[in-house]
Amino acid sequence: MLPDTQTLIDVGRLIQWALRPHARPATEEEYQDLVDRYRDQVLFRECVQAICRGLGIAVTAAGQRGVILTPDDDSVFAMTAEDYRRSGNAEDRLIDGFILVAILATFYPRAQDLEEDPLLARPPLTVEEVERTLRMLCEHLEEAARTQPDPTVQEVTAGLDEAWRAYQNRVATKTTSDGRAGASTTLQMIRRAFGTLQQHGCVSIVSRNGNEAYQPTWKYQVMTQEESVARLASVVHTLIAARVV
Repeated sequence: MLPDTQTLIDVGRLIQWALRPHARPATEEEYQDLVDRYRDQVLFRECVQAICRGLGIAVTAAGQRGVILTPDDDSVFAMTAEDYRRSGNAEDRLIDGFILVAILATFYPRAQDLEEDPLLARPPLTVEEVERTLRMLCEHLEEAARTQPDPTVQEVTAGLDEAWRAYQNRVATKTTSDGRAGASTTLQMIRRAFGTLQQHGCVSIVSRNGNEAYQPTWKYQVMTQEESVARLASVVHTLIAARVV
């Protein structure tokens, strides 16, 4: 049975709500009604999934906290390195990726953490904690490189060897002539990464002991478990374990 016009309009409305990073069914009655229809009505759910496929996106999860859409690599909705950073060189982008993976690995320090219920709140992180994680990782990898000068094939493929060396050569903090924090410092780049994640509804800003911290949202946790970023984190954890044992 073909859907009527109003059903198609409602499907579009649900997709539109899902594309709004900070929209929540709990505060938007229409969004809540559409999520309920998606969960309860087979035809409506099939229409949503079919239209999403045409747009190059997939419905990763749908529940009381909303609908999570994940774009295919070639989807118009997929974020590219250029979208993430409009200016900067290849090394900046390499460090950006290293930082994003390090944030994930700091949120999930053990492999089994990735298997926990995404509804369970994980502890928030500060920019400084991620910086410490990265500096410690660089130290371990530098020490290991002294006994194994040539990087492994896995490290080259993941860009890990270039990334940690580039990160190690950056200063953590620096003040410009007008008193502002230097944008190319590692602390500012980590802060930028958290800011981007917050804009996309992946972390929320909280206060911890009077300091600004970032807590992963349900959306971030689901995407971490379900999508390729979880597999990437697993590779990184394996590389780290192999290096420091």
